Amino acid sequence: MASSVTILAAMLYASTALAHPQPVIEASLSPSNLAVTWYQAPLAFSTAISTDTTCGWAVSTGQLNTTQCYVLHTYALGLQQNEQHRCTLKVWDGVSDCSGNGTWTTYAIPSGRGTKCVETGVLDGGNFQHKSCVLTCS
Repeated sequence: MASSVTILAAMLYASTALAHPQPVIEASLSPSNLAVTWYQAPLAFSTAISTDTTCGWAVSTGQLNTTQCYVLHTYALGLQQNEQHRCTLKVWDGVSDCSGNGTWTTYAIPSGRGTKCVETGVLDGGNFQHKSCVLTCS
């Protein structure tokens, strides 16, 4: 009986010790990804980047990782801003592998709490319009 009381006391101590979250220093230094929502048209952008809450029709959600190249298949994407970091989205036109052989445009995603909508211009699902992007954050 004494051993089960000891085990119960140890479990209770462990559960209270783990109940308080510990700060994660690395997460605040550099985000490895941003939440993204992929959108389709119709959409009227006055410029290539918008702060409107609606970017079009949402077709998918996910994450953009800062270490990967992404092939673009939708007309726009909405990036959730990070409060501590500003990011840049580099979009290549004419290539689907983020290579230097195409022309590219960079879009600033400032730090904040909102969503930034970026027009990619891909209307055919990427069949003939080849575009790709890379996200970097600092």
